[in-house]
Amino acid sequence: MTRLKLRNVKNIVKSRRIKPMSERTLTLEEIKQVELDILKYLHELCEQHQIKYFIDFGTLLGAVRHKGFIPWDDDTDISLARDEFEKLYKVLQNENHPYYKLISFRETKGYPYSYMRVYDVRTRRDANLVDPTVVLGTCVDIFPYDGVVTQESDRKKMKLYKYFVRLSSLNFKGIKSENGGLKNLPRYMGSAIFRLTSPQLWNQKLESLALKYSVDKATDLTCTIYDPYYPDGIKKEWLYDLIDIPYENIVVKVPKKYHEILVYEFGENYMTPPPIEQQVPGGDKNYWID
Repeated sequence: MTRLKLRNVKNIVKSRRIKPMSERTLTLEEIKQVELDILKYLHELCEQHQIKYFIDFGTLLGAVRHKGFIPWDDDTDISLARDEFEKLYKVLQNENHPYYKLISFRETKGYPYSYMRVYDVRTRRDANLVDPTVVLGTCVDIFPYDGVVTQESDRKKMKLYKYFVRLSSLNFKGIKSENGGLKNLPRYMGSAIFRLTSPQLWNQKLESLALKYSVDKATDLTCTIYDPYYPDGIKKEWLYDLIDIPYENIVVKVPKKYHEILVYEFGENYMTPPPIEQQVPGGDKNYWID
């Protein structure tokens, strides 16, 4: 090839290069708006397919105490009894939304959580993961409720599997304790060993144990994949008996017995905000991808 032709080829390749994407950090209010839009989408999807979901944890607390987001919170959660969770999972698998995408350990090996998420593909969230191809954007977390774990041996296994998920999915920065000093060495050694395995494997084992306590046979349910040591659960029928409640400028679903659930999750004084020094958002930065 002559020098002239080679120069022309190089110029063509250079002109066709895709410009690198730029990012800007999202403010707390922008994060909330992205999550609110996803929540509205999920609400409408569940209504369309007659799926019984409800906002949960801090999102439920925010709805009751603040009529929307907890002012300093940057997190949005919904939950479903396991049978309803599986219905929503199948619906989301078949969705083809231009911006909102399902992610879970079932189809993403390096995904570090035992619950699923729907995130906005136009965003990215800081994550110290071993697998750099896994993108955790600004999202809504979606939790399943299973029967209360009654066997201590199963609780211990589930707790261990959760730790193995962490060791196999997070890099050294992700597992580091800021004030750990030399105590971080065992974490680093564990991470070096377990990153040879997949968090998908440990999440599968964790879910398998959770499914052992089926919704059909249980009278009380709880989010065992999040914490297998919940001593008791929520009455199963409460998770299917839902009402509408305003949340910011949209409407969402909550259990009719939301007071009892909030007492279960936060204690009798849940309407009292924590001290000012504890009113801080999460530490992970979120970015808008241009």
